[in-house]
Amino acid sequence: MPSNQDGLELGLSATRSLVVEGNHLYSPTGKAEHSVLSSPAMIMEMEITCVEAVNGIIEASVGFHVDVKHIAPTPAGESVETTATLIEINGNKLRFKVETKYGETLVGTGTHRRAIVDL
Repeated sequence: MPSNQDGLELGLSATRSLVVEGNHLYSPTGKAEHSVLSSPAMIMEMEITCVEAVNGIIEASVGFHVDVKHIAPTPAGESVETTATLIEINGNKLRFKVETKYGETLVGTGTHRRAIVDL
């Protein structure tokens, strides 16, 4: 494992909020009034949240696997909350459980894997 991983432990987590707007949007009809949170924007938010969960404990990591389902829309202008929790450590490989919610509605769920790298 890359050096200096003191404090790296299962259960580390982070939560981020995002207002769905601008380049986070996708419209399945091409009409602005039908714009919703895009899958790529949701996945990017999940990756950033994973990085934040181990921020200050590891220097750098790279994502190498995403396994998520985007199961509900979030309209433009609304906020989503994304949570990432570290659920597995295997050498320099980390696996996180990720969830994005719009209020009480589960928008996306799955896992994301990252590899710790030396810079």
